[in-house]
Amino acid sequence: MKLNGTLLTCVFTCTSAFAATDPFVGTWVYNSGKSPKPTITYAIKDLGGNRYALTGSTGTTIEVKADGIPIETPTGATVSFNRLDDHDWEMVRNDDQNMVRTYNISPDDTTLTLHDVYTSKTGTHYETIVRYARRSPGNGIFGEWQSTSIEEKTLEEAPRIVITSFGTDGLSFSVPADKHLSELNFDGRMYADSGAGDKKGHSTSGRRVNEHFLQIESQVDGRPEYSEEYKVSDDGKTLTIVGRYPNSSVVFTMLWDKQ
Repeated sequence: MKLNGTLLTCVFTCTSAFAATDPFVGTWVYNSGKSPKPTITYAIKDLGGNRYALTGSTGTTIEVKADGIPIETPTGATVSFNRLDDHDWEMVRNDDQNMVRTYNISPDDTTLTLHDVYTSKTGTHYETIVRYARRSPGNGIFGEWQSTSIEEKTLEEAPRIVITSFGTDGLSFSVPADKHLSELNFDGRMYADSGAGDKKGHSTSGRRVNEHFLQIESQVDGRPEYSEEYKVSDDGKTLTIVGRYPNSSVVFTMLWDKQ
């Protein structure tokens, strides 16, 4: 009995000591200025009959009518598409957050500008403006495009990730603006996301490579959705998250400062 008590004391004190020194634990604030911008390709194809195929940074193609009526995508998001005039189109997407995207084509048909306005579940806003150069022949917005510049505008406070200890050796990842919560142990199992803003069927698993390096996988209804690598700098002040979609070669790199 005394031996068991000693072991339990050791387990709890060792776990607490590890949690207190875990370099991932803390509040991290997104640093847009330090984060490198990816090169993105975007393709828009006219399928006829007022139907269009849109392929963006995720590598997934969505077929939609330009009638403003929302359709559901395989990931559970709803998307609508509409033509406003000869030079402007609009998409509205609702998933973890609301996005209104305006497409503008330059008068000479050589530059496409996508202006996205995002609204989180808590009401915060941010914007991105991405300019593309034409990569293939086409008229209007149609054709294949490659990004030349990306501008980010945060209208309120910068996005935050709050990481805390979970279980015996796991971590909890909270994004307050999106009401997202992932709680997982690093045992290779999928754990259902449990935030108020998370949709049913979304789950996450993780593997701890070493003290400063995590590999995170996200799924929707059992299908791979996104993979990430989390790395904390040796001084513990910077978190780098590198993300990839399974059907895309685009690499997204985000740098976060410890608060």
